[in-house]
Amino acid sequence: MFQWITGKVAHLSTWFGFKIGCGVVKVLPRTVFWICDRLAPIGYRFFLGFRRRSVANIRVALGDQLSEAAINAMARRSLRNFFRCCVEVLIAINASNDELRDRIALVGRENLDAALAKSKGVLVLSAHLGNFFLVGSRLAVEGYATFVLVNQPRDSRFAELLDEYHLKVRQHTIHARPRREAWRELTGVLRQNRLAVIIADEFRKGNGIEAPFFGGMVISRRGPATLALRTGAAIVPAYLVRQADDSLKLIVEPELELERSGKGSKEIRENSARVTRWLERTVRAYPEQWNWMNIRHWVEHRNQ
Repeated sequence: MFQWITGKVAHLSTWFGFKIGCGVVKVLPRTVFWICDRLAPIGYRFFLGFRRRSVANIRVALGDQLSEAAINAMARRSLRNFFRCCVEVLIAINASNDELRDRIALVGRENLDAALAKSKGVLVLSAHLGNFFLVGSRLAVEGYATFVLVNQPRDSRFAELLDEYHLKVRQHTIHARPRREAWRELTGVLRQNRLAVIIADEFRKGNGIEAPFFGGMVISRRGPATLALRTGAAIVPAYLVRQADDSLKLIVEPELELERSGKGSKEIRENSARVTRWLERTVRAYPEQWNWMNIRHWVEHRNQ
């Protein structure tokens, strides 16, 4: 009974938080950003788990290039980027399509169209970089049928609430669990020559493929490569990054070249490594905008 009550309170609090946040951002967006930028340093001080893991991972990946002060500054900027992302999502809920186009520049649309011309569907490969929440929203504004793979909370009420707000920012969702159902839905989307946005940059223990990453080794997910090979879909990298003036730009890169020789597990391993190489190159270009918490495990515990 107690758990039911606390769950209900948490659900209602989140719902009211969304409602109030949308209203305040609609009226006073600059003020909210100002507050957000001042809360980020406070959050960095008190979010011990975020600070410790982010700093440890940056130290492993870039410690030979950065001082300890620079490492901490990069972690702080990463959190500040995330805070701003949350505000921008609330703004997007209230924005018209034209307003979203004005707020988020789009570069490389021709790469997406070229991949769709093959009529096999497109896996849009993204990362927890910049404002990753709105990648699918910006593509949907251009008229693309876009579905986003999401890890929903196990509480069904929270899942429904998040699905509701995904729709408000123009995104159809596919739940990552149960996996068999997610696979069926993803396959269906690709067979209809639509877009499936996958954010595949979390490295943790478990099944997967070992791949080099920033001089160490991580366990990479095999899902994107496996899905692309089995369906014939293209993998097109795309990421929504923050500019120096805090404006946003969605960059769509050319289709990722895959090994399609039909050699099964060897092919999946090679293509998964290519996905990880793309991620490292992209993170190196925008290190302050990536969520360094996503490395939860270095093979052989390199970060301990």
